[in-house]
Amino acid sequence: MTRNTASVTVKLVGGPLNGKSAVSYGAVVGSLIDVNRSKYRVTKVDSIPGWNEQIASATFVDHVPMVAKPIAPKPLVVKPK
Repeated sequence: MTRNTASVTVKLVGGPLNGKSAVSYGAVVGSLIDVNRSKYRVTKVDSIPGWNEQIASATFVDHVPMVAKPIAPKPLVVKPK
């Protein structure tokens, strides 16, 4: 997959910026873009004939923080000699 060198106007779907547009340089389908601390996954990129610009759409990716699991200590087993 090659990265495009055109600016891409991305229509944002879902999340806090639903319905807004953003500009991303060289976005490709499947890439993750960061817009004002919100993450969006590019789902579609279309070329505009005769222009060096492209249009795209991206959906909001809900960030789920990873929670560390507590480590249970193993019981100490002493073997008699």
